Amino acid sequence: MTKLKTIATAVVAIAGLAAITPAFAAGQHDRYDRYDRREDVRDYRDNRVDARIERLEDRLDMGRRSGRLTRSEFGRLSSELNGIERLSNQYERSGRGIDRQEMANLSYRLDRFEQKLHWERNDRDTAWRR
Repeated sequence: MTKLKTIATAVVAIAGLAAITPAFAAGQHDRYDRYDRREDVRDYRDNRVDARIERLEDRLDMGRRSGRLTRSEFGRLSSELNGIERLSNQYERSGRGIDRQEMANLSYRLDRFEQKLHWERNDRDTAWRR
């Protein structure tokens, strides 16, 4: 009889461990998953900035091709956009992605650049020579 009680106790203990192991593992996974999701948000922010810079480069090139930007306007704006892109790359190289303050700084700079590009494309200076 004692042998049967020992086996029954062992079965109950194994069943109990089997029941709590998935819950414990899920709790551990959720803890690390939280950091992974935060990293995904940073990647999304980085990609959003990169996509915006690419769109602005396209608009800059369209202004050059259409003749709506002069050589000096194109050179100045191209240099400024390259500086913003370098700053974005510097923020990304920090190893932690782009935080909120850096994102606000980049957004502000890109907004200002977008306004300048709009102004220069619509100021009726069309001295681009091919």
